[in-house]
Amino acid sequence: MSPANGGAPPARAGLRAVVLREVRRIAESPFMLIFLFALPPATFLLMTAVFSRDIPRDLPVAVCDQDNSALSRQLVRAVDATPALALSVRAHDPAEGAAAVRRGDAYGLLHLPAGLSRDALRGDAPTVTVFFNNQWFLTSGLINRAVREAVLSVGGEMERRARIARGESPGQAGARMEPVLVDQRGLFNPGTSYGFFLLPALLPTLLQGFIVVVTVRAAAGELRRRTAGEWLDTAGGSAAVAVLGKLLPYTLVFFCVSLLMWTVSLQWYGAPMRGDWRVLAGATALFVLAYQSMGLLFAALTANIRIANSLAGFYCGPAFAVAGVTFPAAGLSAPAVVWSLGLPLTHYLRIVLQQCMQGAPPASALAPMAALCAFAFLPPLVYVPRLGRLLRDPSAWGRL
Repeated sequence: MSPANGGAPPARAGLRAVVLREVRRIAESPFMLIFLFALPPATFLLMTAVFSRDIPRDLPVAVCDQDNSALSRQLVRAVDATPALALSVRAHDPAEGAAAVRRGDAYGLLHLPAGLSRDALRGDAPTVTVFFNNQWFLTSGLINRAVREAVLSVGGEMERRARIARGESPGQAGARMEPVLVDQRGLFNPGTSYGFFLLPALLPTLLQGFIVVVTVRAAAGELRRRTAGEWLDTAGGSAAVAVLGKLLPYTLVFFCVSLLMWTVSLQWYGAPMRGDWRVLAGATALFVLAYQSMGLLFAALTANIRIANSLAGFYCGPAFAVAGVTFPAAGLSAPAVVWSLGLPLTHYLRIVLQQCMQGAPPASALAPMAALCAFAFLPPLVYVPRLGRLLRDPSAWGRL
């Protein structure tokens, strides 16, 4: 029997005893071994493989060429030559092309109407129509941009040749076609790699889920299995020592997993690191501590592993949507902004963007670092006393 139950204390008690106890529990738990050492690396490698080509290429698109002229064939070749698209489905009429899109055989339909070449020669500006499913922003954006660039290229070359035939010099023809030029310079991701855009944000998003789930199971599992008194006794009756000793092995493991995550992103995948790696390392440690702290808060407030896991899923599940990566934070509604600021992920990804992509000075990370510190060190003021009471109350043990 433990002192929490009126028995004798263990022979050895203290922080080291709690850490050793937790290490043994990890080694004996298939769940912990899988969620600590197998699933995170496998997930990181899977995501890296998904984005291994940087941008989508050769997306199948249907083409309906009802003009069948030299110009229409030139347009078809120009569109097919773009890296993003492959005109792999031939349709005799728009209805057949639309059916291919609905079946999923093509992502879009390029329609070149009859009389295209004739109208172009007359100077009537014929229309090339492209249909796509705008519900898929990524594919529709790629199709729209690729078709527009290909058609403008062919049309611009026709206009340039016409001007030269009318006696203009090549330089004059080019200047009059585009009297005002736009100098577009993409900062931080000039190659428009979707991997550089998404991977440094997706991997921490996945990691947060592993951290919270493991932390909830480690703490709330003690209550469910009625070993809470033994845990507290091993800590010498100190709830703070019990919490610190339990978290320490997981903190070290998840920090090492985080190093693997950034090794995969920066070394293997080749994502840029333009800032100070020490700032990123410090933020990563705080990121791990912050989500461990939130996991313990869920476990302490509910004293029920199922409810705590449900809260963790509700908290972490929509995090990527409101973290300001895919949807601009400036465009979020007020409740969504509050939700976003209430996530450690939002502040961590801000540091990741600054240090990896933008090469910002370390001072720019002070505000998000302070937010991560708040997530890591303020919740213990609530959950340590709460856990202390739960670990001493056998009536709170055994809940499913």
